[in-house]
Amino acid sequence: MKNDKTLLYQLTETSPFMMSFVIVTKQDNVIVVDGGREEDMPLLKEYVGGRHISAWILTHAHVDHISGFVSEMKKNKCADFDIERVYYNFPPYNIIEEHDVPDYDYYCRELNETLPSFLEIEPLLGEKGHITKQGESLTVDECKIDFLFSYHHGLNANLMNDASLVFKLVTDNTSVLFLGDLGPDGGDVLFRESRHLLKSDMVQMAHHGHMNVSMEVYAEIMPKACFWCAPKWLYEEEEVPKYLADVEKLTRMKRIRMYGTAVTRKWMDILGVKTHYVSGEGTNCVEL
Repeated sequence: MKNDKTLLYQLTETSPFMMSFVIVTKQDNVIVVDGGREEDMPLLKEYVGGRHISAWILTHAHVDHISGFVSEMKKNKCADFDIERVYYNFPPYNIIEEHDVPDYDYYCRELNETLPSFLEIEPLLGEKGHITKQGESLTVDECKIDFLFSYHHGLNANLMNDASLVFKLVTDNTSVLFLGDLGPDGGDVLFRESRHLLKSDMVQMAHHGHMNVSMEVYAEIMPKACFWCAPKWLYEEEEVPKYLADVEKLTRMKRIRMYGTAVTRKWMDILGVKTHYVSGEGTNCVEL
């Protein structure tokens, strides 16, 4: 079945601040981004609708992004989905080491949150699994995807978020930049290495819009519209919420440049962004 338009669905939350996108091409094939948790899988299946999934992109190994995919692999090897290829690049589990790690306990928690569960199912992917490197590209019908950032060894203060795959999806009419949960340090590396590639019509806000990449990154993107994977309370978060008020703790963790979504929303106002899609307000459908 052919479609007149390329459609992007930003799925609404069925678990807290999960991230799940479904892109349906004009040839009726699908690109999935993350998918959320186990409880989000029924909604994802509804929007995939039995279509062929040409690419399933897993941005990084956190529960609110990929634990649903892991649960489907454990259940029946994702038999409910027709998957051609899975794209990912996670930190190797055996990198645990104390040197150059500002908060070792946090570092270990990050490694152990979801990565061990993924490593259990990784062998089941077989030839469908593809460890994706920065600079790679793929094409799905009219959609071209360029991977602009992948795991960099040594970004340890915010380990898993700063290992997010960043990629630009381009159609004949529109471009969308997906930032995953990239934080300030990863954003600085992205800016240094790929700032000339960032300009996009739309952007998925890094790390749900808070504790994320810098204004310099968004100023290079210059988006006309933003996708916020956030409930209402998070979208309306203050500049310095209580959990970010302990400056001494953040300094010890080398994560001082962390702010609530109010800061990011001010940046978008400065950049003149008028359109905001918020997953906590319902599923959004956008023509690309």
